[in-house]
Amino acid sequence: MTSTSSTTSSSRTGKGERGRRAHLSEVAREAADAARAAKIAALHEQIGEQVDALTADPQWRAMLDAAAKFHTYSLNNQLLIELQAARLGISPTRVAGFGTWRALGRSVVKGSTGLAVLAPCTYAPKDTRADTGTGQDTRQASPAATTATGTAAEPAGRDTERPAGGRVLRGFRIAHVFDISQTDGDPLPDVVPELLTGDAPAALWEALAAQVAAHGYTLAREACGQANGVTDPAARTVRVRPDVADAQAVKTLAHELAHIECGHTTEGYDYRGCRGEAEAEAESVAYIVTAWAGLDAGVYTVPYVAAWSAGDTDVVRAAAATVTAAARRILDHLDGAEGPENPSGDGETAPPAGPVTQAVGARVLATA
Repeated sequence: MTSTSSTTSSSRTGKGERGRRAHLSEVAREAADAARAAKIAALHEQIGEQVDALTADPQWRAMLDAAAKFHTYSLNNQLLIELQAARLGISPTRVAGFGTWRALGRSVVKGSTGLAVLAPCTYAPKDTRADTGTGQDTRQASPAATTATGTAAEPAGRDTERPAGGRVLRGFRIAHVFDISQTDGDPLPDVVPELLTGDAPAALWEALAAQVAAHGYTLAREACGQANGVTDPAARTVRVRPDVADAQAVKTLAHELAHIECGHTTEGYDYRGCRGEAEAEAESVAYIVTAWAGLDAGVYTVPYVAAWSAGDTDVVRAAAATVTAAARRILDHLDGAEGPENPSGDGETAPPAGPVTQAVGARVLATA
C-alpha cells in the first residue's frame, strides 16, 4: 500500500528517533521508556472505558439478545453449511432454524432450500443401566437439538455418555437451517465495526510490513473471503484485502502483526479455543499502534473488541500484560529504538524461522 502522505524525518515510523535516543543518557532513556509504557497502558485502558460505554447502550444489549439465539455449529456442520451454500450461490453469514428466524421477526422466503446439518438425538435415562432387566428399555429418545427456537445443537468434544440425570447421545438426525439472505422481515439489531476511511500515517505500512517479513511471513494484498485480513501460520503468509482504504488496510496489518507478536501463531496455541481472547488482544494492540502513529481506529476497534470479549471489560483488562508487551515491541521497531528490555532480535514471541506445524484444532487467523 502506498500512502499519499509525505514522509518527514520526524515520522514515528522512520529512523529519526534512533539517532536522538542513542545520545540520551541512561537516566533519560529510562524516563522515556517509563513515559512510553504509561502512554501504552493509558491507550489500552481507553479501550476498556469505551467498551464499557458501548455495552451500556440498549442497542448493544438488543444485539446480544439476538446473537444469543444463534447457535455455534460444530466444525463438521460448518463444512456442510459452506458446501451446500456454495452450490446455492450463497455466502453464509448468519444461519438458524425456521423457528429462530420467526422468533427474530423474520420469515424464511417461500421456496428457499434449507441447509442440512446433523442434529443429535439424545435420551434422558431413568436408570444408569442400559436396561432395567425387565426386557423393556425405559429410556426415551428425543431430538435434543430441536428447541423452542428451532436451532440445532451438536456436542463438540464432549463424552457421549453422561452421568445419571444427564442426557446421552443415541444418534443423529437431519435438520435444516437457513441463511439470513434466505429470509425477509425485521432487520436484526447490530452494532458493527466501521471500516476506516482516508489515508494512513506516513510510512506506517512499510514499517509494519518489514516487521511481518522479519517474522518470516510473506505479505500480500489479496482477497480474504469475508475477512479484512488473514494470517496463516502453516503457510507463513499474511493477507490484507485490497479493496479497503489505506487507513483500514494499515490497521488490519497491525492487527495481523499483533497476532504474531502475541504468540497466537505459535505451535500449540489453541486459537480455535481461545479465539475471542486472541481477537480482542490483537485488535487492542492494533488500536495502540495506530493511535501512536496518529490514527484513531476507535470506530472499528471498540465494537470489534466488545463483540469478541462479549462486552466483558474484565476480559479486556486481563489481557493488559500481553497487549502492552506486544504493542511495546512493535513500537520499539517503529521508532527504530532498541530499548533495554526488548533489544533487537531477541525473538521472544516470534515463531520459529522454519515452517510451523499447526496444532490440531488450530485454524487460520481471520480478521473480520
